[in-house]
Amino acid sequence: MDAQLVQCLTESTCEVFRTMVACDLEPGTPLLGEAAQPRSHVVGTVGFGGSRLGLVAFHGSLDAAREIAGRLLGISAGEVRGEIADAIGEVTNMIAGSFRTRMAGRGESWAISIPTVTVGTDFSITPRGYGQRAVLPFRMPNHGDLFVELLLTSR
Repeated sequence: MDAQLVQCLTESTCEVFRTMVACDLEPGTPLLGEAAQPRSHVVGTVGFGGSRLGLVAFHGSLDAAREIAGRLLGISAGEVRGEIADAIGEVTNMIAGSFRTRMAGRGESWAISIPTVTVGTDFSITPRGYGQRAVLPFRMPNHGDLFVELLLTSR
């Protein structure tokens, strides 16, 4: 996996959380290849295509998703009801959009899809047909680990 892609996605994720969620994330060491399979209760995905094809996925717990939704809406996490999917979809979309913009500055040209969000228990996603994979761990203070995953196809 290209270190430049990983760095740009890390910066994009931190920027979105700092500006939109009012939260400073602590990035961890990226995991490359099949070494990591994030387990979570909420997964948002945004595909992209153009000079490269791939997918950005956001993984988090229900607790973290409620906190994120509350912060986006200006309410407490305890007041969040049915807004989790929309909030995580929007955060995933903002991360992918910021990532796309950063990469455009480096000569990449991509279009991104609308976000898809899955909420449930005891599941993981296993995309097929991707040649490169990086899982970027982040610590959200008081709400545990979040993961942002980058999958690239092998054309």
